[in-house]
Amino acid sequence: MKIDLDFTVKQLNGKDFIEKEQDGVDEKGQPKFKDLGPFTIRKICTDALIGLYQDEEKLGAKIKAARGWLAMRIHNHKETTIELTADDITMLKDLVAKRYTPLIIAQTWEVLDPASKNS
Repeated sequence: MKIDLDFTVKQLNGKDFIEKEQDGVDEKGQPKFKDLGPFTIRKICTDALIGLYQDEEKLGAKIKAARGWLAMRIHNHKETTIELTADDITMLKDLVAKRYTPLIIAQTWEVLDPASKNS
């Protein structure tokens, strides 16, 4: 299935989610953040793939490596769309659900597997 890697997830108000990174602290000691750009399916999937989760303490090296290779393939893919297998999509849906909040999960699942919205 072809997946749009540049799809940007939206907040409830319709504005793009913007990825932020801490960039030091201000004069009051409060954290400062810089914008890294829109939060895309590409970023969501690669971050989900490279994460390790509490329920996976005994995850084997073969599965970890497969996730790493898929993360690199998605991250380095030059085109805006990528062809993924059904197994890739199933794994991504599971990992995105472990890492993110419901609004991000729902939109990501709709891109990865449009039929999941109706199931």
